[in-house]
Amino acid sequence: MRVMTTYKVGVIADTHVPEFLAELPASVAQVFAGVDLIVHTGDITGLEVLEQLGKLAPVKAVKGDHDKLDLPLQLVIEIGGVRIGAWHGRRPRWQEFPSLLFNTFSSRYHSWGGFQRQAVRRFRLVDVIVFGHFHRSYIGWQQDVLLFNPGAVYHPTHENIQSRLVITRYPWQRLYLRRALLRPAGVPTVGILTIEDGKVHAEVVPLPTVL
Repeated sequence: MRVMTTYKVGVIADTHVPEFLAELPASVAQVFAGVDLIVHTGDITGLEVLEQLGKLAPVKAVKGDHDKLDLPLQLVIEIGGVRIGAWHGRRPRWQEFPSLLFNTFSSRYHSWGGFQRQAVRRFRLVDVIVFGHFHRSYIGWQQDVLLFNPGAVYHPTHENIQSRLVITRYPWQRLYLRRALLRPAGVPTVGILTIEDGKVHAEVVPLPTVL
């Protein structure tokens, strides 16, 4: 009888500690208990986040647009016979701006602005691509590649948005933040990739529901 080995990979994005959050929520450790690997897809902002995660499992991380840490912009990880590409997800502003503008005013539909195709083109011969940046979870397929965004640990609060409005110089950022004031706060989430016999299952886990 062939015994199948199961691997679990914790995926986390957009922690923004200590930039916008004082510390990593304790429930992250509960969700990631027993994982074989943790992948942080950027906007970490503080080395203490990686040190804290490293106490739970080996950590791989990529650099986000808010990070000043010495990290790669993208990498490929192999585990359980599966190749995982990791990238924060930020593109040149001219590529991002149309979907950003649409998403600022739309409350029902989120435009990815061709992101899925661009993500697949960045990597060769991977089975999964994990990313962050959008502060929005996503599970989907593009050309037989699983695309997975676990969502964000940090979501803007009313108080945080007000403080950022005071220091923001760019009109389009002020518009985005003002629109964000009208929306309910997002739910902090992380993700779990379960790998068994070369097959991958992705799950988004809301942090507030973990006790």
